[in-house]
Amino acid sequence: LIMSETVQFFIKETIANQENIQHLGTLDLELMACSLLGVERSKLLTSPIALNQDSKDEFWSMIRRRMDGEPLAYILGKKGFWNLDLEVNNQVLVPRPETEILIEDILLNFNQTYLSVLDLGTGSGAIGLSLKKEKKEWDVYCSDISINALEVAYKNSLKNNLEVNFICCDWLNAFKPDSFDLLISNPPYIKTNDIRLKSDGLSHEPLEALVSGTTGKEHLFVIATSSKRFLKKGGFLYLEHSPCQAKDLKLFLKKLNFKNISEIFDLNGDKRSIKAQLF
Repeated sequence: LIMSETVQFFIKETIANQENIQHLGTLDLELMACSLLGVERSKLLTSPIALNQDSKDEFWSMIRRRMDGEPLAYILGKKGFWNLDLEVNNQVLVPRPETEILIEDILLNFNQTYLSVLDLGTGSGAIGLSLKKEKKEWDVYCSDISINALEVAYKNSLKNNLEVNFICCDWLNAFKPDSFDLLISNPPYIKTNDIRLKSDGLSHEPLEALVSGTTGKEHLFVIATSSKRFLKKGGFLYLEHSPCQAKDLKLFLKKLNFKNISEIFDLNGDKRSIKAQLF
C-alpha cells in the first residue's frame, strides 16, 4: 500500500494541515473512521487500511458535521451508556455519563426482586433500559411526549433484547395514581435564554428536551408536584438537574413533604441529581 492511501495517513495529514479541526482531536477522527469503515479501533491502530476516494469524501462530510458542532454521537449514530450500546439521532438527547450516577444509586439501594419503575421523558431509553438490563424482573415503563424519541427508544430495546412498556404521553397524564415504586426523570432543565444552548453539541440537540422555561426549573417542579399522586407510599422520586438548581429543588421537595431527601454528586463533584421518598 502507498502510505497516502491509508486511513491512518489521512487522519495524520488532516490534523497536520487543517488548523481549524485540531480541536476535534485524533480520537474523534479515529472513531469516525471506525464507523465509516466498520472496523474496530484496535484494527485501525494496528494494521494499514486503505481509503478510497468515496470513503474519503464521506469522511470529509463527517468531519464538516463535527466542525459545525454536531455531537459525535449523532455522526456515529450511537452512544455507549452504562452497559448498553444505544442508537441515537437528533430526535433525542445524547446520553451523558453524568446520568449514569442515577443508575448506580438505584442499583446500590434497591435490591427488591420486583419494582414498578417509570423513566419519565425517556428519550433514547437510556435510564429505563439500563435498569431493565440489570433487573430483569422489574416492570419498567418508558414514556415520552415525542413519538420520534420513543421510536429510537423502541429500537434500542430491540437491539438490546429488553422488554419494557412504551407510553407516548405528556408527562404523567397517562398513568393511574399509586402506580410506581420508582419514578425517575432527566427532564429539560435549562432556561430559555441560556448561553449554553449555543455551545458545541447542544445547538444540535432537540430544544424541547433541553429547555424548561424562563427559570429552567419549571419541569422539575411540575414533575415533583405531580409525582406525589403516581408514586406508591414509600416510593422514591429521582430527578436530574443542574448543579445551580440543587438548593431550590431541595427546598421545594421539603415543602411538598417528601422525606429522606438526598443529593447525588456526579463524577465532577457537582450536585447533579436528587432523590426523595414519599410518605
